[in-house]
Amino acid sequence: MRRAFLLIVIIGIVMAIAVREIGLHRKIPLETAYVGTRGATVWNSTAEVRGSVAKLPYGQPVQIFQRDGSHVLINAVPAIHGWVRSKDLLSPALWQAALQLDKTTKNMEVQARGHTYVRSNLHMRPGLQWEVISTAPGGTPVDVFERKPVENIESQLHRSAASAPNIDDWWLVRASVKNAGSISGWLLARFVKLDLPEPLPRYQSSEDITIVAWFEINRAVDSTGAVMPEYLVMGTRDGEGRPCDFSLIRVYTWSPVRHHYATAFVERGLCGSLPVETTPAATPGGAAYFSFANIGLNGRENREYEMKLTSVRRIDAGANAARKGKRR
Repeated sequence: MRRAFLLIVIIGIVMAIAVREIGLHRKIPLETAYVGTRGATVWNSTAEVRGSVAKLPYGQPVQIFQRDGSHVLINAVPAIHGWVRSKDLLSPALWQAALQLDKTTKNMEVQARGHTYVRSNLHMRPGLQWEVISTAPGGTPVDVFERKPVENIESQLHRSAASAPNIDDWWLVRASVKNAGSISGWLLARFVKLDLPEPLPRYQSSEDITIVAWFEINRAVDSTGAVMPEYLVMGTRDGEGRPCDFSLIRVYTWSPVRHHYATAFVERGLCGSLPVETTPAATPGGAAYFSFANIGLNGRENREYEMKLTSVRRIDAGANAARKGKRR
């Protein structure tokens, strides 16, 4: 009798699953979406007490069949059915835009490298009001490409007309998110700590500057035979919300005889913009080049520089005019 009862229960469960499967496959999906954030948990119901069915990875396409408040009923390959949070999914348009942004950063020169301090949201555009593409946990490595100062939307709603705007710095980054891969997006700059190579942290502290970009522009062969990197550095002494990405340049070169770094080039009074484009020297001590956009007295200009050994000079069309101006 007991075996018969158990058999009836099992048959009932199988039939219920079969009916659900048939109904779900016959039903036309409302739309297609893609898993965002760092993945999505699929639940067997929307109740407070519920069970986990599966974990979907970032970028997994799903079909949406029903909406219930903050959750949607989805179907995913292979044979995964259940409920996920709506905010864990990206629309097809947003997903394509995210793919295009990632493609764009792959063709850009990295300006700085660092890692996230804390859990940080990657947005489609700079600003808290824009869609979140993914979430990077604390300690996530990031490559930095651009900076945008944006007024904080919350302070914008509450500040008076006479008060100064509260500006946040946003960085366009490519994050190496665990279990999700490479994802590009905009995040708040204050959530990132830059991983400066030696000896740049010491120079940043002693010269009271904030380094925003650096590049291995050249190399020097030490008397011991070691090859030492030489650095081009862009920095500022202003805080967040500044109109310029950087206001000064430093070039640090290695002394093969004295076995230490020295400042070979300094330029101040700039209003430079990222990204900086560089052509590092092909051989130690060879010719290297870098350029960037700057806002000068005559408006926007493109500045180009050449480095040979420890000598750095400006070589663009405005260089001669700048020298004449200094002699007057």
